[in-house]
Amino acid sequence: MTEPAPSAYLRFPHLHGDLVAFTAEDDVWVAPLDGGGRAWRVSADNVPVNHPRISPDGTTVAWTSTRDGAPEVHAASLDGGPSKRLTYWGSSKTQVRGWTPDGQVLALSTQGQASLRRSWARAIPLDGGPATTLPYGPVGDVAHGEPGVLLLSAPMGREAAWWKRYRGGTAGKLWIDRAAAGEEGAGEFVRLHEELDGNLEYPLWVGERVAFLSDHEGVGALYSSLADGSDLRRHTPGGIEEAQIAAHGAAHDAVLFTGIARRWS
Repeated sequence: MTEPAPSAYLRFPHLHGDLVAFTAEDDVWVAPLDGGGRAWRVSADNVPVNHPRISPDGTTVAWTSTRDGAPEVHAASLDGGPSKRLTYWGSSKTQVRGWTPDGQVLALSTQGQASLRRSWARAIPLDGGPATTLPYGPVGDVAHGEPGVLLLSAPMGREAAWWKRYRGGTAGKLWIDRAAAGEEGAGEFVRLHEELDGNLEYPLWVGERVAFLSDHEGVGALYSSLADGSDLRRHTPGGIEEAQIAAHGAAHDAVLFTGIARRWS
C-alpha cells in the first residue's frame, strides 16, 4: 500500500483503466494512475463538485455540480471540452453514483419525494432525455456487477465521517440480488453482512468480491468479502476517520480510496 504526498485536498477518486478521476480546488480532474503524467481539468467552474465517475467505455465523466445552485448531474468528454447539464431537479440530495450497465449515468435524488431521506436511484441518458427511476425503492447507493446488484439501504443522510460510530436505525445496511436479470429470483434482495454492527457505506464490486467501508471495529476501514458473505477481510489499518471508496479499474484488481484527503491504493 502506497501513500503519496499530495499538495491539494483530493477527494472522491474513481478508477478506470490507467486513469483516476477526482476532485480538487472545486473542479473535476483526471490524471494517470501511476503519477507519471500531468493531471488535467475536466471542469473549470470553480464550484463545489463531487463523485466524478468515468463511463465504462472511458469516453465520458459524469459528476455532481453546484454550478447553478442546487446539485445537479453534469457530464463532459474525458478529453475535455464543455460540460452538459443533464438534470434540472432542484434537489439538495442529488448525487452521481456511477453508471448503469447500458451506459446511462446512475444518480440518487430525492426529487419529487416528500422527505429528504427518500433518495431513489435514477438512470439518466447522456442525450438529455428524461431519467428513469429504478425499481429499488429508497436507497443510499447502487452497484452493478456481473455477480449481481448491490444496494445500500437509505443511510443516515450524511457521510460517516460527519457522524462517527453511528449505530441508530438509519445506519447503512447492505442488500444483494445474486440472480442475473431474467433468471429465477431476479429482483429479490437479501441482507448481506447482517452480523456487522456498524455503519456500512460505498459498496462496489471488485471482480467477484464485494468491497465496502464499515466502522464495526471502531473506526472506518475498507473490507471485502465474497458475494455470499464469506471470507470477510479487512484491507486497511485503523484510524482512518474520513474516507471515500472508489470503484476498481478494469485493468487493476485494486481499490482506490481516500483517507483524510490522502489517496491510497
